[in-house]
Parts: sequence; C-alpha cells; structure tokens
Amino acid sequence: MATVGKNLVTEGLQGRIGDLIFRKRGNKTVVYPYTKRKAPLSKKQVDAQLQFSKAVRLAREALTSKSERKKFKKIAKSNGNESAYSAAIAYFMLKK
Repeated sequence: MATVGKNLVTEGLQGRIGDLIFRKRGNKTVVYPYTKRKAPLSKKQVDAQLQFSKAVRLAREALTSKSERKKFKKIAKSNGNESAYSAAIAYFMLKK
C-alpha cells in the first residue's frame, strides 16, 4: 500500500488502472495492488456481501434527509467514525 501526495496527475483519481487500485481515504489517495480472487465466494461471503450492499443502499437513502444526516453526523462524532456515511453503514450492518 502506498499513499499519493499532492500530484496533478493522480489528484482525485479513484478506481483501477492496470494493476493498481486508487482509493480515497479521507483527504488522501491510497494505492493498492490489484489481486484476482483465486477461489469462488462461499455462501457466508455472499450473504455478507448482500447484507453490506443492503446497508449501503439504506445509508444512501437515509442521508438524503437533513435530519437523518444530522443524526448520523452526531453518531459518527461520538463513535469516532470518519463520516456520517460510515456511521450509517455501521448502524445498518449491526441492525438485523
């Protein structure tokens, strides 16, 4: 893993280029090597992916409301989460 400093070429870059994956983490761009999955996903992994995708959908939907966004910002601050979005996802992942 490497971080990218202030660079005009990679500033704001996200996604895959060749064998490199660029991700934004806070104010930093982080570079990871691309690795292919060798084994198929297990039933448990598929279930976890579905649960996470549902949590993402619910979090996006919830954050469209000003009152919900304010609620999750408050939760994020108290729990040490990076953003209201990550707090909302954590909330929906723990809620079953």
